[in-house]
Amino acid sequence: MKSNITSAANDRAAYQGNIVLTKHIAANTDSWQTGMNNNILVLGCSGSGKTRNHLKPNLMQCQGSYIVLDTKGILYNEMGAYLALQGYKVDQLDFTTMGGTCGYDPLHQVRIENGKPNQQDIIAIASAICPKEAQQSDPFWGLAAANYLSSYIAYVFEALPEREWTMASVIKLFESGSGKIQHLFNDLAMHNPDSYAASLYNRSKATCGAEKMHSSILGIIAANLLPFGFEGALNSYANPNRIDFSSFGREKRALFVTIDDIDHSLEGLTSLFIEQAFTRLCSSADRDYTEHRLPIPVRFILDDFANLNIPHIDDMLAVIRSREISATIICQTVSQLEARYGMAAANSIIGNCDRHLLLAVQDEATARYFSLRANKPAFALLETPADSWWYFERGKRGVRDNAYRLEEHPEYPFLQAICECKHQISQDGQFKLRFEEEATLANECPTDADPTINTDFFAA
Repeated sequence: MKSNITSAANDRAAYQGNIVLTKHIAANTDSWQTGMNNNILVLGCSGSGKTRNHLKPNLMQCQGSYIVLDTKGILYNEMGAYLALQGYKVDQLDFTTMGGTCGYDPLHQVRIENGKPNQQDIIAIASAICPKEAQQSDPFWGLAAANYLSSYIAYVFEALPEREWTMASVIKLFESGSGKIQHLFNDLAMHNPDSYAASLYNRSKATCGAEKMHSSILGIIAANLLPFGFEGALNSYANPNRIDFSSFGREKRALFVTIDDIDHSLEGLTSLFIEQAFTRLCSSADRDYTEHRLPIPVRFILDDFANLNIPHIDDMLAVIRSREISATIICQTVSQLEARYGMAAANSIIGNCDRHLLLAVQDEATARYFSLRANKPAFALLETPADSWWYFERGKRGVRDNAYRLEEHPEYPFLQAICECKHQISQDGQFKLRFEEEATLANECPTDADPTINTDFFAA
């Protein structure tokens, strides 16, 4: 079977289409025409169809590049072949094992300008690893730990050869002991009086005061570096197939990022990854293109969003529209957002998504939150049957419509045929080779047009 999707690699107009929302409602993705952003908040309890009936159909739209959080670890196998046959370069990064087809090292995302590392990028990495919010009693400890860690990262860039600009080098430097570190920074300052790393280190040391305080700060750094120093992470740093976030705006790419929705020990690494992806794509849009927007739109699909802790994500959502970047935020309830980000930031996140989709409402807080926009009492939302969804769009009253089903997508027969082919040839265990074999099995498959927005539906 053959798909009828034929997106041009670098034609922005080719990626304008529709976001699949409910059975009868889809939304135009041309934000310049609609005046709205393409950020979507999807809320629904477990089993409500967030992944199968919203995430998958919208991946099948093939509207730009995708960075997808795959909490169950199955989307890469179920959707990767489909996207590859649509001309996508498909990769997987598995944060549960640090395996996959590509590697990730936070230091590879530091911009080098005039031969020097970008200081803001260094501080951002250190602040993400040692967030001040983690020390609830006193933010000083997190700030002090981040300052120290910034000096170690800067040292790696200033004193080591380029091949050693990795997190592994940062960890090795930290583990060398305070006495040796002091000597290394003194030596660096002697050879380079303008050293940024030495300046950071001396300022950090001056503010830590007593030796006991210094030891406490080092203990915070050691605890926060744990997820970055296990064997799988070290192997990922050495993987020559490194992620280039800016390439997602130049070519059709899909990256499936597997995270563990039970074990949160690598939460810091995952959150840093997403933060760097947003930052680098925004930087690429601003610096690489005269229109300050990416030629190919990029969508983040952030499943299980409440398990992430992305600094300033509410501010990021407010500024990405003009750069052709958007996000689908998927979680269970409003309360989840508030528990993770606080009430003010949660409200900002919700407000920066111009479209909201409620697949199932099980808690009173979420029902009360949306009851005013639905012009219904909260109990009416709580009593919504499983085959109905609520859709809210900025400037319009919320409406209830039939739930969308993956099987209703015009491309579903093609996806199903691919899955059957994969099942037949999965014994070889080579995913990319299977892409090629599936392509040879393709036959003509008539499909319907894209879903289109029903503008009259809101008048009901």
